[in-house]
Amino acid sequence: MYLRLLPLALMLTACATSGTPVYLAPARFELAPVQHPVVAMVERYEVAISGREALPYSGLHAAAFPNGLPFAPGSGLALKKVEKDGSLVFWSLGDRGPNADSPKAMINGKKTDSKVFLTPDFVPRLAEIRVELAGKAELIRTIALSQDNQPMSGLPLPPGQVGASGEVPLADNIATLPYHSRGIDPEGIAVDKQGKLWIVDEYGPFLAQVDPESGKLLRKLAPGQGLPAEIGARQPNRGFEGVAVTPNGKVYAAVQSTLDLDGKTKNSAQFTRIVELDPVSGATRQLAYPIDVDAYKKTSDAKLGDLVAISDTQLLLIEQGKDKSGKMRNVIYAIDIAQADDIGARKTREGKALEYAGADEIKATRLIRKQKVLDLRDLGWTAEKAEGLALIEGGLAVINDNDFGLSAVINGDKGQDMDDYTVNGNQISNKGQLTVKASAEATQLWLLHLKQPLSKYFPK
Repeated sequence: MYLRLLPLALMLTACATSGTPVYLAPARFELAPVQHPVVAMVERYEVAISGREALPYSGLHAAAFPNGLPFAPGSGLALKKVEKDGSLVFWSLGDRGPNADSPKAMINGKKTDSKVFLTPDFVPRLAEIRVELAGKAELIRTIALSQDNQPMSGLPLPPGQVGASGEVPLADNIATLPYHSRGIDPEGIAVDKQGKLWIVDEYGPFLAQVDPESGKLLRKLAPGQGLPAEIGARQPNRGFEGVAVTPNGKVYAAVQSTLDLDGKTKNSAQFTRIVELDPVSGATRQLAYPIDVDAYKKTSDAKLGDLVAISDTQLLLIEQGKDKSGKMRNVIYAIDIAQADDIGARKTREGKALEYAGADEIKATRLIRKQKVLDLRDLGWTAEKAEGLALIEGGLAVINDNDFGLSAVINGDKGQDMDDYTVNGNQISNKGQLTVKASAEATQLWLLHLKQPLSKYFPK
């Protein structure tokens, strides 16, 4: 194995006049031959994040982040261009900003999901990553997202607004934060023939067309407002996760996990939904992607990571989540949608949505066909979330979401399980104390060189 560590210190002491960037994270490169039936070689890059992209933070947990929080560009990936020297430039994006798990909040006597937002003024943004082959990967710029000439926010939408997730936003001192009418939690990213970007969101779920130069939302579709109303039943923070544009111009957006219709189907539904949009006519279809039901304790444990188009009917996606033994799986599948039924109007024998159908009844519906390509874990992947997938010549590019380099732990009379605590007002029950700390996870971008063309891996 050949390992090359580039000469970038963790924090370079560069003066402003020199023009030398100050890096919060180093750039590392590793060329790794692997013994694998599908992959011949892996180029592993840690993406350098410069200090100019750091998010200032001086709150309660600032001691863990003396140089601020590094931007996390791993929530989506799409190839933008190949430069003359062979370097690759990717579009990517970050999600709703630095947030941490927290106990459920008691609202009107009911337990409600909550999140701690360390930098509540954060504006979600697009990003570009440049990969100098066999050299370094570097975040080269970011572009803030805006709607109606106003900056967007990573904070949840107000209750009652279309797309509201129901999550309660909390400050680092557990005080309740305001909701935001332009809240967005961006995830996947894709490029159409006109060079415009399509991004998806976990709140709504929303699907939006974006101007790549300004970050301005040109179109925004929501459940019941250009998108099927059914997908509004997504689990909180489990809306759209991946997006792809096929050569014929159609846009496909994948719901991250099973829908939770009437609060009854998330743990038993056999599939998650992929929405097809014709951006010219506005017509939509809904296709059923069959998750690996037998791999998980409950089907809600399955999460899609990203989606990328190979042809008009062939795509790749990432399915991931903890299996029955608690081990993570990050599996890339080749899928074929050519014969899949539109399930928008399909019902069970009892007249309910197909999410209520069991394994036997679902056989009457033609689902998306799938075939496993590889599990990233077999290649040494250790990150929890593989959330960006893109095509390169002769292979694939994959990137992780490292959640802005932070994680949260709780301690108190009930131990360290978040579920044993609740937030009441500005206090955590049972003398709970929430601590946000820096994680050791970097933003990793891997280039996977395949032994055969991707066409060899699609279902026959």
